[in-house]
Amino acid sequence: MIAVIGGVQVGVDVRLMPPKRDMELQKKQDEEALRQAGIDPASGAEMTAGGQKLEGFSQYYERTMRAQASESYWDKVGLSGNQFGGYDPVVEDNKTDIRVKNSGCAFQVAKHLAEDHGAEVAFVSVVGDDAFGLAAKCELEQAGVDISAIRTVHAATPVSVEIHNIIGELQFLRENTATMDLLTPEMLEECAGVLEQADAIFVDGTVPAATLDFISEKYAGKSRIYFDPGSIDGGVRFAESSMKAYCVLPGRMEAEAMSGQPVLGMDQLMSAGQAFEDRGVEKVIITLKGGGLYYKEGLSSGLLKPDRKLTFAETRGAGDVLAAAVVAAAEGVTAAGGSAPDAEGGGLEEAAAAGMEAAAEFLKDVIDERPY
Repeated sequence: MIAVIGGVQVGVDVRLMPPKRDMELQKKQDEEALRQAGIDPASGAEMTAGGQKLEGFSQYYERTMRAQASESYWDKVGLSGNQFGGYDPVVEDNKTDIRVKNSGCAFQVAKHLAEDHGAEVAFVSVVGDDAFGLAAKCELEQAGVDISAIRTVHAATPVSVEIHNIIGELQFLRENTATMDLLTPEMLEECAGVLEQADAIFVDGTVPAATLDFISEKYAGKSRIYFDPGSIDGGVRFAESSMKAYCVLPGRMEAEAMSGQPVLGMDQLMSAGQAFEDRGVEKVIITLKGGGLYYKEGLSSGLLKPDRKLTFAETRGAGDVLAAAVVAAAEGVTAAGGSAPDAEGGGLEEAAAAGMEAAAEFLKDVIDERPY
């Protein structure tokens, strides 16, 4: 059985969408602009009248721009003017894409382990006594996760609100994560009956540093501990703790926070991997922007590159899919569920390749382009 410890966070993603335009009307306006500039829209040739060349494009553009300050000009052009003076023919404006979903590294890994890999999973966490907390427990239960170790408290389930502009840049972020501080050693003592049965324990970076130490001290000799920081803050918590992990799965910037050194090139990836091994970590996976990863296990190490590199696309969630696949492969989880009785479920290179394959499948329909 795999126990997963970490927070539940409801993600509210607000994206301001670019306006949609009537392209036929836009084309007509552009053609009219060219005619007024003395250019035939069909051929691109300059038009003449009685042998006299009509006003050139640059002269027309300058005259139009200067005329914009004139009230009579706007009376003539109105809202359906051409692209050099009037407004674009917007047919749908101020649309906003709002998505709400249960998230959090541990939450998603637990769900994917049970739903995608058929693993026996128990989730250890704290949620509020609100609709968000109830929805999170229902979603996990439907995925086949044991939710008996989720504690419900009289507080708000953590929520993260992000607002992105029309080109996808994050403009606003606010979180309420106080409930995650209730993941204390005392709370985990109440869940000892579940944790004692675990062959492996997956922990994310929302867990307080003191609790990371407690997990390590009590269970490192009994269960294989996997740690995914989930954020730079989670990496800092790991660095501040004395946690002993069997496997770590940070992203590049999270690895910097965990190791206290820059991680930019291959030499620095290798150095970070060695720093983790010096701390007692047996398996290291560092995921990279665009879909690749670096892995290290003893003398075996390497860089795996994706078949398709994504530059602009939204890849959120792929890291959790990859982490779940790596844990499942390393633990020898079979299609029928359950896990191997020891750590020989598979070598790290094979587990890393399984993670890459799962992430690629998750992102196969993603279009790599800017959202405008």
